[in-house]
Amino acid sequence: MPLFRRSSDDDREAQQAAAAEQAASLAALERGELPLRAQQRLGEIGRSGGGLFTSDLSVGEFALAHAIGLRPLAQVMGSSIYHVGWQQRPGGWGLQMGAISQELTVVSEAWNTARLRAFARLEQEAALVGADAVVGVQLAVGSHDWAVGAIEYVAVGTAVRVDGAEHAAPPALTDLSGQDYWKLRQAGYRPLGVVGASTVHYIVPGWSTQQTQSGLYGGWVNQELGDFTRGVYDARETALGRMSAEAQRHGAAGVVGVSIAHHIERREAGGGSGRHDLVVTFHVLGTAIGPRNTGGRELDVSPRLDLSRDTHLPHVLGGTG
Repeated sequence: MPLFRRSSDDDREAQQAAAAEQAASLAALERGELPLRAQQRLGEIGRSGGGLFTSDLSVGEFALAHAIGLRPLAQVMGSSIYHVGWQQRPGGWGLQMGAISQELTVVSEAWNTARLRAFARLEQEAALVGADAVVGVQLAVGSHDWAVGAIEYVAVGTAVRVDGAEHAAPPALTDLSGQDYWKLRQAGYRPLGVVGASTVHYIVPGWSTQQTQSGLYGGWVNQELGDFTRGVYDARETALGRMSAEAQRHGAAGVVGVSIAHHIERREAGGGSGRHDLVVTFHVLGTAIGPRNTGGRELDVSPRLDLSRDTHLPHVLGGTG
């Protein structure tokens, strides 16, 4: 009988320890930090000073990183699954005479908050392993059937240490390859971090566009749907403007490696009007860089426009009305 009691006591203590760890991890997540187990594992990597590492570098990228003095430490990640609140959409249910192009601020705020939390956790993981920078950051954004009205933002990259350089704190986050990161340093530029923005716009076509959509009064001729074109431009300018403002707050001289991913979804207005609206989502991301140190070589890094990063971006409106 004592043996069974001892086993029961051990099980109870293990359950209590697991519950305490879970509660502490949830409290850390609420503060925007990492779960305890992730902190412990990454801290062990940092204290060991290297050794076995994981990375998302290809063989060629790893060989190049080694040749230019970048030592991979670990693959690091930042993630956030965020619930989208209720959002009123414009235009109502009936016929609409004038066009409307309006940001869905609740949805945009959800995407931007999820992004900031994901990158904050990415930076924490990099700091725990003692990295100078994170290179090759890749994004995965999406939604899931098991979390209705929620979005997921995941950033994954490789934490590296720069041989012979003074340790950087906090580590610089970049969406550049290891080669382009090294070019920045050699050219005398300092990466300040990843900057970005997301926006979701709802576009209601005016009466003329609605008639063209329905095939009446001009539906047989080639013509631009100006209401929709203007709405797409509005969304893009909102996203790029916010990214630029974030870069300026970092004291950046510019942003390189800019990628743009966008998604357009058609929505039926309902109410028997036959009207079809558009929902336009833009995600932009880039690496902010500081003013040039004139002692460096000329920079050979070109900004890029990457529309193929995710051509099936999800659209989540949460509760709408």
